[in-house]
Amino acid sequence: MLGFGLVMPLLPLYARDFGATGTQLGFLTASFAITRIITTFPGGWLADKVGRKTPVVVGLLAYSIVMTLYGFCQDVNQLILLRALQGTASGIVWPVISTMVADITLPEDRGKAMGLYSSMWFLGMVVGPGIGGILADAFTEAVPFFFCGALAFLSMTLVASIVQETFKTTVNVENSQVQKYTVKPNFTPSAKGKGKFLLTMTPYPRIFLGLCIAGLIVSFSSSLIQPVLSVFAQEELGISKTGVGVLFSVMGAITLITALPIGTVADRTGRKLMFILGMIVAAISAVLIPFSGSFWPLLFVMMLRGVGRSASNPSITAMFSGLVPASRRGKGMGIFNGFRNVGLVLGSTIGGFIYEVASSELPFIACAFVSLVGVVIALLTVSEPKKELK
Repeated sequence: MLGFGLVMPLLPLYARDFGATGTQLGFLTASFAITRIITTFPGGWLADKVGRKTPVVVGLLAYSIVMTLYGFCQDVNQLILLRALQGTASGIVWPVISTMVADITLPEDRGKAMGLYSSMWFLGMVVGPGIGGILADAFTEAVPFFFCGALAFLSMTLVASIVQETFKTTVNVENSQVQKYTVKPNFTPSAKGKGKFLLTMTPYPRIFLGLCIAGLIVSFSSSLIQPVLSVFAQEELGISKTGVGVLFSVMGAITLITALPIGTVADRTGRKLMFILGMIVAAISAVLIPFSGSFWPLLFVMMLRGVGRSASNPSITAMFSGLVPASRRGKGMGIFNGFRNVGLVLGSTIGGFIYEVASSELPFIACAFVSLVGVVIALLTVSEPKKELK
């Protein structure tokens, strides 16, 4: 994430230098999400068949190649193509890593574990954007992408040489876990027939589907502003590339500081409550962005947004990870992330379009509205299982 932090806030600005419209900025994110949708479930299926480690290593190697190629782009269409290839690797890597975290943690500690994992994720986002902005201002916007490719290759090397396989130690518990915690007396992992697909995945099909829908809404709301936030900061507020990098670094720092304690509190008080609070904070921060006016007020809003992210994302992932037994957790996470990717496609496409044809403020207002709709839907459809699967 240090490498990705170097480039992600700059990518819309990089595309803008090639003349990208608001709609094309949306497509830049949507192409990433579309290929993630295509590869997420097969990646999870593969992780359940051959183990978790191999897909992660292969995906990180692909990342290192793609991120390096960004630095050689000549037009927007090449950027969109590479973003699609990046999504292919992402659909394999990140759901499987979340699955590995769930594999090695006890149900009662998963909120804390996902919070710690998110902390390491955002540690890279603390340092990366600031350095990336400095490199882009000092040299060109292509230079941070070369650094990102090198860091992705280093990550692949570390995983291949240090990280242990997590699946072999848990694969044999599936039947006992499913039978112990099933809410259906006649549930069997081999159930077949119409309407029974979810029953082959989890003894909690209603909660499974509710969390998938909630994940879609979270992704949809945040991606409404993801393609245009950096552009809005630079073009509407006059903030430099270095300043944009600092904004994202500070948001990452706040997320880093708060993720672990919030995850610990979520384990004790309830993950659903923490998820809903995070969505409310995200809505408030989104609606404040168009009214920030300058760097310092926007910096405060980004800090608030960091708190919302540290409350919502680890909580929903921790809730979901306890619904699926170990031998199906890769496929389950693939389905969950597939829903989130659909939200990413829809949100980024719509957000970029309305930024271009309506107003630069409207994506942020829409993000706040959708976040609040997500709160209502979560209250009605999401619940925590009485007993989580190990």
